[in-house]
Amino acid sequence: MNGRMALSAAEAPGIAPGAMVVDTVTGGMGRVRSVAANGMISVEHPNGYTWKACTVRPATSIERLNLLAADAAQASRSYRQADAPAP
Repeated sequence: MNGRMALSAAEAPGIAPGAMVVDTVTGGMGRVRSVAANGMISVEHPNGYTWKACTVRPATSIERLNLLAADAAQASRSYRQADAPAP
């Protein structure tokens, strides 16, 4: 795993809502939405897709930049759709 540690919610008190993480099982990246009492971590990608993960790791600086770029692209899409004239 390239020297990076995977963390469950119980092992990672620093994994709080809003933290940028990578799901170590699927490889998906996103922001933590919530951490359940049973240790499942709800992660949301900037496109709105949300899933449950059991182990995550903090995103690296490059992964954080990719997530910020995806956030900006999604915000731009939402902005353009709001400006589109109604049919």
